[in-house]
Amino acid sequence: MNEQVRIIAEQPDLKARFTAAEFLRMADAGAFDDMKVELIGGELYRMTPPMTKHARLQAAVGFALMTLLREHSDIVTLGEIGIILNDDTVVGADAAVARISSDDNRRLVPEDVLLVVEVAVTTVTKDSGIKRLAYAAAEIPEYWIVDGKRDVIHIHTEPNDGDYAIVRTVRFGEPFAVLDLPDTITID
Repeated sequence: MNEQVRIIAEQPDLKARFTAAEFLRMADAGAFDDMKVELIGGELYRMTPPMTKHARLQAAVGFALMTLLREHSDIVTLGEIGIILNDDTVVGADAAVARISSDDNRRLVPEDVLLVVEVAVTTVTKDSGIKRLAYAAAEIPEYWIVDGKRDVIHIHTEPNDGDYAIVRTVRFGEPFAVLDLPDTITID
């Protein structure tokens, strides 16, 4: 007899996606002056304001890296820096080590970056997921997650096919090498 026919219409993707160029034009024009955001895979992600443990760990990492690398005039340690990873991803890293002139005033690109550091107290899932994959896809040689929840540093190296091939974990207070240099640092 008369059967009801169900029509299932596909829902269009209504998300607004942006290119890195569009995002940077909006940022430079002041569109995000009242918030901190990143662009990952064309989508905007709000960054939560850091709290005291995050700030302390970020300062400790920056100080340790600057102290270790001060004699290497060809590289600089940077705190809280924007990195344009590709055409649809612009992230804000907590720290980075880069091969640039200390007089430069710009956002980094993957070719500049030797090491990226994310301090994660409330953002472990994001930093170990979507951001890790974005850094690996951009072939950032070394990526650290300073995990303030577990008091460890996850060190990711050897980007390969969109992820890192090697991951090792170091507890706070244990010395570890940076960028295959002979000296070590300790984060407490």
